Amino acid sequence: MNIIDRPDIANNTHAATLIGAGLTSYFLNEKRPKTALIPPLAGGALLLLSPGIKQGNSAVAHAAVGLTSLLSIMTGTLLSKAIAPSEEARQKFKPEVRQRRAGVFGLMTLTGVAAVGVYVAGFIRKRKQAA
Repeated sequence: MNIIDRPDIANNTHAATLIGAGLTSYFLNEKRPKTALIPPLAGGALLLLSPGIKQGNSAVAHAAVGLTSLLSIMTGTLLSKAIAPSEEARQKFKPEVRQRRAGVFGLMTLTGVAAVGVYVAGFIRKRKQAA
């Protein structure tokens, strides 16, 4: 068995990363930004979808792919802004904060892209087996 046969594991890994990274960002920032709670909420939603993914429910799997893709695009955009900040962002965030943001957004993006890759590879395999 390989990971393509168990997309629920990729989903759970990405969900755990979103929850952990989002809560870390929330608690490390003294201002406690509400936007830092978006990833943990999304991770919780992905965890709720996991049983359906494991059972092979295609509607649930497609919902997970859509949510994961959207989150990966969002975190990827934030990663690019953390890596190459505007002058305004350079003044707003200290270098160590920008580095932390890059690490957090990078991790969330990496696990999201990996999860989407697993989902898509599984969809392709099922199509080939059905043909």
